[in-house]
Amino acid sequence: MKTSRRGFLQLGAMGTAALTIGSGAAMLTGCSSQQTPAEGFKTLREVDVYFLGALAPAVLTTKGYPGALGKDARQRLLESLDTLMTTLQGHALSQLQMAFDLMGSPVTRVAVGAPLHPWQEATVEEANAFLESWRDSWLPIKRMGYQGLCKLITICWYSQPENYEISGYPGPPVKVPYPYPATGE
Repeated sequence: MKTSRRGFLQLGAMGTAALTIGSGAAMLTGCSSQQTPAEGFKTLREVDVYFLGALAPAVLTTKGYPGALGKDARQRLLESLDTLMTTLQGHALSQLQMAFDLMGSPVTRVAVGAPLHPWQEATVEEANAFLESWRDSWLPIKRMGYQGLCKLITICWYSQPENYEISGYPGPPVKVPYPYPATGE
């Protein structure tokens, strides 16, 4: 599908409007009043932890977390996501948090096709159905949201050294020392 410049700008304006309306509704209903990070995190708020924690098993696999991390998998992924979010510039971080606010508010969550109950009660099947509805949506903003969420979660998951093996990544290159000592010429 070929996208014109005008179509791209319209899509951006629609996405901004949707996030603004969603965040405004979340603030008016009192659902996004928590702006402080959850305990043990620098940027992730409690509602973000529940949202990302519910989606992660559905994004990574239908059976849970792959790899050798075991019971620490969820916490390690959330810590990696938190670390990644601390590297975002102010505007990008606020836009991402607005999207998370949209998913944290009961009113806006239902409007975008998410489960009726809070994310901490969502099953892997419900999270998978939500992601599939966004992936297959006729709205480009939902498809972009699906791609962004999946990339965010998979990058943070597979960037952990314990998960290198399951992705086929041999690890970062080992620096080979130069055979001759440096001279101070």
